[in-house]
Amino acid sequence: MTPDPDARSRSRRTRPAPGSLRPSAAYHTKRELVYDALRDAIQAGRLRAGDRLVISHIGSELGVSDVPVREALFQLEAEGLIDNEPHVGATVAGLDPLEVQDVYLASAIVEGAAAALAIPNMSKSDHRQLDATLTELDAVVATSDVEELARLDQQLHRTLYARCPSAHLLMLVEQLWATKERVRTANPARARGRASQREHRAIVEAVKRGDATSAESLIREHLRQAGIARSATLALQSQASDRH
Repeated sequence: MTPDPDARSRSRRTRPAPGSLRPSAAYHTKRELVYDALRDAIQAGRLRAGDRLVISHIGSELGVSDVPVREALFQLEAEGLIDNEPHVGATVAGLDPLEVQDVYLASAIVEGAAAALAIPNMSKSDHRQLDATLTELDAVVATSDVEELARLDQQLHRTLYARCPSAHLLMLVEQLWATKERVRTANPARARGRASQREHRAIVEAVKRGDATSAESLIREHLRQAGIARSATLALQSQASDRH
């Protein structure tokens, strides 16, 4: 269920909360500085769905002119992290359960392809890294440490795609991860821990066999199921919020 847009408007903040934008030390241009700061703030939940992103306020906080802010907002809109509404301006995009499922479906296709291309380039060292991360995940799955679980999950997936020779595919992976991280931040509850780990093991075994076709298929199904679970949990949260 989509949240009431009028209620969202009433709670909408007109500027980022003080300190919510934290400049990255690794930027090369002012546009990258603004983009990184806004994306990190959205992913971490410091900027919430419906928050207005006023160009002059952002520029003042980060010490840049309006031009790099506009360029960064355009990129974030293309990635689905913000909306640009007539007579309202830029706001942080909301999380719709069906859209979340769609993001995971797109991610399943892109990440599956990236892994399939990476497998022929992977070394025994990469295989050992995958095994080591699986072992660490086994120890964390039974705990309530959702942050460590998320960190190790991302580490495993990064190892799966790191040897992909396609820069464009890897760029798409990063863009989709930005949205998935925002979903996880808004809904940090541990999801599908043991089932997810079984799927991870099957994926890693296919990778170690050099079976790119099976690995791609397994990754697609793994992420499709993750999307269904995240979407269902988010829908329940929206319904509970509407009742209150």
